[in-house]
Amino acid sequence: MLTTDSHGRAASRRDRHACEDDAEQIAGLQVAAWRAAYAGILPAAELHGLDTAALAGFWRDRIGAGTAAGADVLVHDDGRRILGFSSFGPARDDDLGQRRDVEELYAFYARPESWGTGVGRSLMRSTLSVWAERGTRAGYLWVLERNTRGRDFYWKGGWRQDPTAAPSGSGPDAVEIRYELTGIGTRRGDSAPRARRR
Repeated sequence: MLTTDSHGRAASRRDRHACEDDAEQIAGLQVAAWRAAYAGILPAAELHGLDTAALAGFWRDRIGAGTAAGADVLVHDDGRRILGFSSFGPARDDDLGQRRDVEELYAFYARPESWGTGVGRSLMRSTLSVWAERGTRAGYLWVLERNTRGRDFYWKGGWRQDPTAAPSGSGPDAVEIRYELTGIGTRRGDSAPRARRR
């Protein structure tokens, strides 16, 4: 898809599969998103102590091993930098791990300055398109209960709180709830353009 940059020049935006060279940008994006989204929710010391270098190593390994492990990382790229990413793959929860038609959305973030610009919606369409192509019919994710912005985004996209899953978390301010999305592959919008490989 083509859009324009802040100077009115044509800029190409696309969703694509991540490569290992994207790891540093993904890590920096995640740190910025966490600090903006979870300020006042998670302890300030925890957010301040996020280690971009360690996260970059994690994402480099995740991307490198992704295909063999059945996991994927998609990025939304504007031609200059990565504005958002999603990470997803086989279900890890005990009650869903044996179902091959269910996948987990492990991480889903956009740069704070990109919130509300369509980056998240584009990435979600591409994620659902990948799922639909490989026969996934339901997805789930865990979201902090106090993350109202995130919960609102998922709600607008058709995700709903899973009544069968008990809340999880390490303390009252870090309670996570499970959301689910069913009917993948039969929803309008699941035929979005495929995320391109680099």
